[in-house]
Amino acid sequence: MSWVKDFREFANDTSAHGVKYIFEGRYKLVKLLFLVTWLGFSIYACHVIITSIVRFVEKPTSTKYEVIQDDSEGRPERIEFPTISVCSMNKVKKSYLEAPENEAIREYYEVVDKYNVSLVKDLAKRFKNSDDPLHSIKDMTYEELIRNGGPNPNRLLKCTQRAQYCNQLPAFLGREVSVMENSMTGNCWRVNPEGRLMGKMGDYGAMKLMFWADVQDYSARTADVENQGFVVAFHDNSTFGSTMTAGFLMSPGTYYKADLRRKQEIRNKDKIESCNASLTENTYGAYNEGSCALECKDEALHKACGCTNVVPPLNKGKYKSCTLEQWVDCGLAVYKEWYHNFTDTDRADQLCPCQIQCEEVRYEAQISSSSISPAFAEKLFPSVQAVISEPAYGYSNPDYNILYNTTQDILDNVMVLEVLFTSMRTNEIKEIISYGLSNLLGDIGGVLGLFLGASLFTILEVFQFVFFSISKYCFDKGGPKHDALNGDKMSI
Repeated sequence: MSWVKDFREFANDTSAHGVKYIFEGRYKLVKLLFLVTWLGFSIYACHVIITSIVRFVEKPTSTKYEVIQDDSEGRPERIEFPTISVCSMNKVKKSYLEAPENEAIREYYEVVDKYNVSLVKDLAKRFKNSDDPLHSIKDMTYEELIRNGGPNPNRLLKCTQRAQYCNQLPAFLGREVSVMENSMTGNCWRVNPEGRLMGKMGDYGAMKLMFWADVQDYSARTADVENQGFVVAFHDNSTFGSTMTAGFLMSPGTYYKADLRRKQEIRNKDKIESCNASLTENTYGAYNEGSCALECKDEALHKACGCTNVVPPLNKGKYKSCTLEQWVDCGLAVYKEWYHNFTDTDRADQLCPCQIQCEEVRYEAQISSSSISPAFAEKLFPSVQAVISEPAYGYSNPDYNILYNTTQDILDNVMVLEVLFTSMRTNEIKEIISYGLSNLLGDIGGVLGLFLGASLFTILEVFQFVFFSISKYCFDKGGPKHDALNGDKMSI
């Protein structure tokens, strides 16, 4: 058998150890043992190599944790303050709904805000009747109702840092300390909207905010709920409070201290399952799972009704707000159906296939609180009494039985939020490929060397032997012997 003879010569000359003993030796049992052992090791080596290649293709990842600090250009240590979204629990205030000129709006809102589709059918019919008071507001948008009826911007009483008012800080010179952000849950303060404010660790760079809750101006729809006050979220300035899936509930009459840590998550762009690098921004600012869900909601409403309840912050003419008539005719029913499907864990991925962003900045907060002391209220009251008790300033309104003229009103309405950092450093969590090309070559080389005594040159020898064997026995072509690599030429 000529091929067996050639293989015997290959086994004797190859750089792989142990193969030649299959043919050498005095005892057949020993040669058989070497053959079985060599075949077993070869099969196991093939299994390891194939497994390693599959693992390399799948690009497994691991997490790398780092603490980073930016002190470039010789600047002193500092860290970027988050944008702080503060949303009042009182979506539409009592004084707006009970105004004589807004009687139709009050009647409409008290029905619509119950989010009961069957209750709004009567409203839809009344909008068609030109003699009905509701007909006069049919072209008013839902967004206008929320914006006009929401809390007054001046309920942000004070913003200070390092005993300076925020509007006197260099970061806010010629810029707004706070802007109002309209969302489906109401009007929200967006403090430090451009993320320009910097600070230091601890009390040295703490920012203090004081809000007035206006609890006497809570509408009937809001006053009967379990909680009153504000919902607060800390986030990067490229995102908006409406995209935050959760926030901290803060009640009036309480002093809150928020200890923040800045955290950055970077996912591997080379692995499709990890994130989608092309998703960077949408109509709700920086892309994240929250903004994707709201964009999905807007697309569902726009497709079915040609409008959405509240246009997104970066709308750029893409959507328009539903009129009050459109909302009862179409919008509310579509929103209820979308909400039902989105909160169903079996349907959510099909309804809104939101992918994960590759880079994300988060502010983790630890909240502590204590009640505002009566002594503080006593001290504060004389300086604000004229403002909160005089109707001309817009706090008290005797027409709607809203009167603020005691220290108890301070305790019932003032909420103080102190924001500071526990560290100047950013915690970075980075997703890296844990099994790369070097790992693959190391595993293949290890198993070949340990079990077969082979190397990359051995693989070249095998390819050469197979090539010339096929040439000789399949195509009847002569050529040099398998060991041409070592310079020994011989006809086959």
